Order: sequence, then structure tokens, then C-alpha cells
Amino acid sequence: MSKSRSNGNGAAGEGQFIVLSLGSNIGDRLQFLKEAIAALENTRGIQIFEHSSVYETQPVDDTDQDFFLNLVVTGRTSLPPPGLLQAVKQIEQDLGRKKRPDKGPREIDIDIIFYGNEVIDEPELQIPHPRFQRRKFVLVPLIEMIPGFISPMHDQSVTELLEQCPDESYIQLYEHLT
Repeated sequence: MSKSRSNGNGAAGEGQFIVLSLGSNIGDRLQFLKEAIAALENTRGIQIFEHSSVYETQPVDDTDQDFFLNLVVTGRTSLPPPGLLQAVKQIEQDLGRKKRPDKGPREIDIDIIFYGNEVIDEPELQIPHPRFQRRKFVLVPLIEMIPGFISPMHDQSVTELLEQCPDESYIQLYEHLT
């Protein structure tokens, strides 16, 4: 795990505390994750503090595809939520993500899990991510970094949410990135 830790609900540095989930299950999955982290770190208005270990995970919805590699990053942004969404979508495009069916295979996927304590429910943007509490591939790496973080939508810590999570899919530690 990369260090420069923030506290429970993220109080270090300028801008809004953010949590992003990254995943890949096509091609060199680990390289896509590394390139996505580097691209985030090089994006104006985004500062990455740390990332979790990498986990190999079973696909959840469309199970007829290769296993994913997933991790979570925390940081801060001066971008407003729509600007952050635009930035992560541009990174996905720059890294070669192709248009495919929803929940299908992907070179890289970057989801906004938290944007501070904001709750946003718009057609193009939902924060917290609407399914994160039902996804071990998000909750397990989150607990590695910020186990006491309270979801603004659920008023429970990510640890409590994992205890209630219905997801029974396979997840295993894959690698610690440096």
C-alpha cells in the first residue's frame, strides 16, 4: 500500500477528499492499473494520497468473462464532481477503453466511490457509487485503507457495510504495488 495516509473521512490537504475504484480484466490488467494511477497523479486538480493492494476478483454481474484486478485509491481534488467524472472518463479513453456492453469486460474502469460526504443522484453521476456497498471488490480494499470511513448515504462504516455485504464472489490478494 502506498502511504501518505489521510484520516477516517479524509482531512489532509486542499480540495475534496475522494475515493476511486479501479478495475481491469482485459490485456495486461496490472499494467492498465499502474497506468491509470499514473494518469490520475498527472491530472491537474487531482492529488492521489495512497492506493490499496491489488486484488484478483471474480466478475459479479456478467460472470462469463475473465477475472478482474481491482484496487482503490484515495486522494483530494479541486475539481467539481462533474469535472472529476469527465477527467476519469478521459483517462479511460486515453488508456484504450473500448465501448462494450455494461458490466462487460474492460481494459480499465474508474468509478467515483466517494466525493467527500456528498450525495449526488443525477442521471450521469451517482455518488456514492450506487452499488459499492454490494461489491467486495470495492469494500475489501477500502477497509485496507480507511476501515472507519462512514458512508454518507448509509451512515455506516465501510467495515460494517462489508459485514452486511451479500456479495459471495471470489476475491484474493494479488499484489502489493510500490
